[in-house]
Amino acid sequence: MSIPILEFASHTKGRNAQVRIFHDRIEWELKRSLSAGKLTAGLLTGGVSLLGTGVKHGNAFTEMIPLKRVSSVVTRRDGMMYTIVSVITTGNTIDFRVSHAEAKHVTDTLNRLIMQA
Repeated sequence: MSIPILEFASHTKGRNAQVRIFHDRIEWELKRSLSAGKLTAGLLTGGVSLLGTGVKHGNAFTEMIPLKRVSSVVTRRDGMMYTIVSVITTGNTIDFRVSHAEAKHVTDTLNRLIMQA
């Protein structure tokens, strides 16, 4: 098992994906979470609705991209606090939403690893 060079949370769709950058790949995981709507319904029904539908919503999601498939990294501002770091691959574009300061670190790390590959 290798140790990640960089780990960060991507703030996407109301949930945080855990992203890990290794020397040869990018991995991320989006875990199932509790929605505000389910929590409210659970409180209003004394927990009965949570028993019927379950506590978590959505699907867990994991993906791995080999760095040799990454062709470029692009950034764009997303409001006052965040930057979107787009990782362009041979068949897909993956967006990570991070703080402005973190975006520079993520971009620099990925660009350095792409140039080494």
